[in-house]
Amino acid sequence: MGTNTLNKFYYVFLISLLLSGIFFSCAKKESKENTASVQLSQEQMITIMTDMHILEAALSQRRNRGQSTNELKESWYKQLFEKYDTTADIFEENLSFYNEDPAVMEKILEEVMANLSQLQSELDTETEAKTKRATRN
Repeated sequence: MGTNTLNKFYYVFLISLLLSGIFFSCAKKESKENTASVQLSQEQMITIMTDMHILEAALSQRRNRGQSTNELKESWYKQLFEKYDTTADIFEENLSFYNEDPAVMEKILEEVMANLSQLQSELDTETEAKTKRATRN
């Protein structure tokens, strides 16, 4: 896959990240006591959300190639939550908790974007190095 295609997916991914941040920040919350205790730190949320965005990008790429992703998506999310010793319910509960404070959620989303940018930069550097090696041979 070419660098232009990767960049296209990356930018679409960033836009979706921003839109989800706006959605979560602006979503109207029911007025009820927060009975949930925070079980995931902001750093854990950042790490999990970074991996989720990578997972979603991989699924999107497969869908764009006409592949079915329903079973794969379920399996990958199960593995993701197992990796971080949590569950989808705990993640959603914590996401709701952090969404109650837009400034905190914005900070989390900014860190996720920074992580994704760093990963993209590393991928670009690696791809460039491979291309240079291939042209020398």
